[in-house]
Amino acid sequence: MDNKKVTNLLRAVADLMDQTTEVVVKTQKEITKNVEKTQEEVRKNSEDFLAHSLKLMKKIEENDAIRAYQNKLGKTNKSLADALAEIQKMREQAISDMIKESQKASNPMDLMSQVVKNSEKMAKQFTEEVEIMKDAVQG
Repeated sequence: MDNKKVTNLLRAVADLMDQTTEVVVKTQKEITKNVEKTQEEVRKNSEDFLAHSLKLMKKIEENDAIRAYQNKLGKTNKSLADALAEIQKMREQAISDMIKESQKASNPMDLMSQVVKNSEKMAKQFTEEVEIMKDAVQG
């Protein structure tokens, strides 16, 4: 091979190496960006998860405190304890019924109709619970 061909070949190799270096640098920058973005998302999701967990823990504590108070009242007032037990059973049955009925909904219109029906049922049940509590407190 003559010198001109060798020179051209070396230039081509040098150009190829420059292009490869540029592609590698660009790829590394993109990878770094993606890793940073993923780390930020993981951090945010972790914060959201912790916040949600703390809210649930607080709600559980509140429910435990309410349950303890109900038990304390139930020991001193039998009719109140019976009323609270009846209300708890009503709520459990209502939730079970709502879940079953919602599973039957096959399209958005059925689902919206079910939401309206469930809202009406919840209002009626709330009224019944008030009456039960009123009778227990007055009785």
